[in-house]
This record gives sequence, structure tokens and C-alpha cells, in this order.
Amino acid sequence: MKKNAIILAAGKSSRFAPFTYEKPKGLFCVKGQILIERQIEQLIEAGIDEIYIVVGYMKEKFFYLEQKYGVKLIVNNEFGKKGNLYTLYVAREHLKNTFICCADHYFVRNPFLDPNQENLSYRACVFQKGKFCEFSASVSDAKVITDMSVGGCDSYGMVGQAYMNQNFSEKFREYMEDEINDFGIASMFWEEFYQKHIKDLTFFMKEYSENAILEFENIDDLRAFDSEFLLNVDSEIIANICDTLKCEPNEIKDIDVINAGLTNVSFSFSVGKEKYVYRHPGGTAGNLINRQTEYFAQTAAKNIGIDKSFIKMDISGWKISHFVENARNCDFEKSDEQLKIAMVYLRKLHEVAPDNSVKVFDNVKEGKKLMKIASATKGHLEKEFTEIIGKIDRLYDYIKSDAERLGYNLVLCHNDTYAPNYLYDKDEKIYLIDWEYAGLNYAANDIGCILCRYDWTEEQIERYLEYYLGHKLTKDERRFYYAFIPISGFYWFCWGLYKGSVGDDDSFFFLPSYRNVVRFIDRALESYEK
Repeated sequence: MKKNAIILAAGKSSRFAPFTYEKPKGLFCVKGQILIERQIEQLIEAGIDEIYIVVGYMKEKFFYLEQKYGVKLIVNNEFGKKGNLYTLYVAREHLKNTFICCADHYFVRNPFLDPNQENLSYRACVFQKGKFCEFSASVSDAKVITDMSVGGCDSYGMVGQAYMNQNFSEKFREYMEDEINDFGIASMFWEEFYQKHIKDLTFFMKEYSENAILEFENIDDLRAFDSEFLLNVDSEIIANICDTLKCEPNEIKDIDVINAGLTNVSFSFSVGKEKYVYRHPGGTAGNLINRQTEYFAQTAAKNIGIDKSFIKMDISGWKISHFVENARNCDFEKSDEQLKIAMVYLRKLHEVAPDNSVKVFDNVKEGKKLMKIASATKGHLEKEFTEIIGKIDRLYDYIKSDAERLGYNLVLCHNDTYAPNYLYDKDEKIYLIDWEYAGLNYAANDIGCILCRYDWTEEQIERYLEYYLGHKLTKDERRFYYAFIPISGFYWFCWGLYKGSVGDDDSFFFLPSYRNVVRFIDRALESYEK
């Protein structure tokens, strides 16, 4: 009887960050073998040469497998939105007498060599002591799975491969085709969908001994099995850390993801008694960030003492910093002292002499660029916000003329100043972090960045301006600095449009930024035009 196999390899395996920033989990090298290659070779050893691999995340990294092993790849471009049932659905036409596997399974011995002479459909299970997170199975005396649930304790857990015979496959495929577009179905695990039809689909339990099938849950779990994993992971991230900190891969401990956005992803780790943070540039960073300028600003920030956490940055975007222990966000509304220091930091920054590598950060130009990109998925935004854009353009012309009259030059600015980017540690020391948006701008923009993101009163706004300037505002200063609230707000509103268009969080200040554009734009124009 001819059998085939479908290997599910579309997922991102976010629990294995940072290494999945560079390659899918199925391509990890474990004990000298690539996980998915080991599995393919075990299938071939068992005489199964019709193998389909469903790929999604970093799919191009699997392409070589077709040439190396003669397997066939199938693409699932919905992997980020849907569950692995949908991954199986895109390969449904190949469901026959079929093994269903995942790319990251590690079989200590080859399970595909088992004869299964009766050709029974089965799900591999291992009896697990204590609590576990996998699907648990209830089993009859005849070893038929009668029920299942998410998680269990001192019971059988579903791990490893499944096998569907021709009859099972036909029914399963029919159910998928009938229901895949029903609400919530495409987001399911395929096992959940099986449970939905458990009365009509008979799976036997095929029991394996503990540790016969390994499904590594996290990096520590994997390293416990393969102590040399970090030596063989072929990771630029690990190489960067070791080169910077002069350490060996196995000295890197306690890896923990902090942030996993689209612009950057970062994780903390320890070497010896010291804790650090590594930032890895995200895929959309090129639309937002000039790394050459960031490098200059970040280095300057360390030199003038406003961000001493910084250790090293590469122009490609990766960065290593000291971990700020017990870090908390400053609260300028509650602490005059914190606000005073924050404004001192900005004045020191604005006194730094930039070199030729520092680019101009033009709020209006950059905002329009982001709005145009967002229009690809959000409709014709330039048309929708034509009136606002026209007013912003007029105001910005007035501002630049006024700056020339007042002798305000472009200076080195942070351009993303607000309370979350000011941290303080256990010793109350303050750090101004996150320098990706740095560039030449008017100093007023660093205050406008703070003021445009909250729905604050005039009294609150005046407080920030007076702390920065160190005195009551003159008429000229008030007009100029207030005008930067809608100018800054326009950029962050466009930033939110862009973030939403690429599926990322558009942040809490998306709506306040828009409100402040509307609130202050006419007032600012009137202050110049009258």
C-alpha cells in the first residue's frame, strides 16, 4: 500500500525567538542534523517518497529541499492569520494514506517503520506525568480516542505524528471543504477540528514511550536536549553577541523576548552575572528609520550621559545594550523632578554638533510618505485628508520662515520623545532610549512629540514648555512651539496609519495625535496669518 506524508512547516514558532528571526524552527540544527531533513530522511527510509511540505513563514529558506530530496512544497500565505488546520487544508488534495507531521518534530527512532498492517488511522500519544499543555486524549479499552481537551494532567498527550488512512482522509477533507469558511474554523488547530467530528472520525491511540518523540517547547527545552545547540545554530545574532561581549555561545543564558514588533524585535539575555538586551531590526524598519543617523545619535547620547545603557550598534540595525534593572517609565505628570531632568537631557542633545551622516527628519515629508504607503491597504488617504494636508503644508511654510526670522536652526533631535522612552532604574537614574527616529529638526519638535500624544489641558502644555525653555514663553516662542503640536501630531497620526496598514499596533496615541492636529491647526494658522 502506497503511503505519503504532509509536513506542516508554515508557522513562525515565536517561542523560539530570537533564532526564528533568522530561520524557521524546522531548519534548526539539533545534534548535528536539520530537524526537517532528519524527518524527511526517516520517511524516505520507510519507503515514503511522496512528501509534501506546506511552508509559509520564511518559505524561501525551504526551497532547497525540493532539489535535495525531491519533495514538493506547497505555499500557505495565510499562516500569520490562520491556524494549522488551514495549513493542512491547502494540502488537502494530497490526503490519502497519509502521515501528518510537523517540521520541528524530533523522533528518536524512526516511527514510520512501524508496519501498521491493519492500516488503522492513529494519533501518536505519550503518557505524561503532571500537568502539560498539549492536547490530552481520553482512550477506550480498545485504544480508540473518545475525547480530547486542551492540556491535561497524568494522562495521554498528543505528540508527534498522526496517520490518516484513505477513508479517514476522505471524510476529513470533505468536512474541511464544507466548513473552512465558517466563522472561526480556519483559525483552529487541525486536532480541534478533528474533535468537532470525533464521532465520525476514528483515531486509534498509538502509544510511545516517554522521550521517544520530542517537541521542544522553548529554547531552554531544546538546549537541555542538545547542549551544543548554540554552537551549531549558525546565527548571526549569536555571533554578534559573542564578538561584542567576548564570550562563548554556551555562556549566553536566560534568553527572553521583550518585544516583537514589526520595526524591531528585542530580547534580554545574560552572560555571567550581567544582563543585556539585543535588538534585531524588523522587516518594516526601512520605511521608518535611517540607521546611519540613529548610530550617530545613539553614540552621542552615550557620550553626553543621557543613555549610558548603550554598548554597541551596527549600521545594519542590530544593537546591544545593558539591561536596565527594575526599569520603569517616567511619569512627568506626577514628578516635577523627572520632567526637569528630561528637559535637561533634551537641551544637552540639542547642543550636540552633528556630522554629515545625520539626516534631516522632516515631519511633514515623512508623514506623507507613510500615509501614501498606508493608502495601499486603507484606501485613498491623501484624498480623504486633503484639507488637513493642505493646512499642514501652509503651516509648515510659515514655521520655516519664522524659524529663519527667530534664528532657530535645525539641531540634533530625538523626534520620539514621550514618557515611555524615558526610563528610570532602581537608583532613580533616567535614560532616554530608542533613537531610531533621530535626525535634524527644530528643537520644538522634541516638545511637540510629547504634547501631541495626549489630550492635555493648556495648563499642562504650558508646564512642559516652561520646563524646557526655563522661563515664561514670549509671544514668538508660544506661537512657534504651539505650532509644532499639530506638525508633530501629523507625523504620528500618519505613523499610526502606516502601522495599522501593515498589521501592527497603531498605538495609544494614534487618535490623540489626530485630535491634536484638529485642535491646534487652525489656531496655529491664525497665529501666523493674522
